[in-house]
Amino acid sequence: MPEQLHLLVTLQDLDALIKETLDKDRRAEMESLGFSLENMGPLRDAREKLTKRIDARYLRIYERLLAKHGRAVVPVEGKTCLGCFQSVPPSFFSQITRDQPVKVCENCGRILYLLID
Repeated sequence: MPEQLHLLVTLQDLDALIKETLDKDRRAEMESLGFSLENMGPLRDAREKLTKRIDARYLRIYERLLAKHGRAVVPVEGKTCLGCFQSVPPSFFSQITRDQPVKVCENCGRILYLLID
């Protein structure tokens, strides 16, 4: 997986973790299991460091998609986008290059990555 794409997937995971710890119902459940969720500083610091490593154009796309869909980066399994469940065109597979490692779904606009068995 290209580095920029890997960073975007990692950012999405970190954003999901931050969102989950801020959700009051989920927070109460986690605290009842013995997890302390008082200090969000390290998570926010990690997110800030990560975003500095992501190309600004990809970060803008990610932020826009996250606000719109809640999940910005999704896998392609077989020939299907797992964000909108539509087929991706065959050209998608030939257009992934070193110069443009981040591709988006032509239907929903989400950032795509390939699931490799």
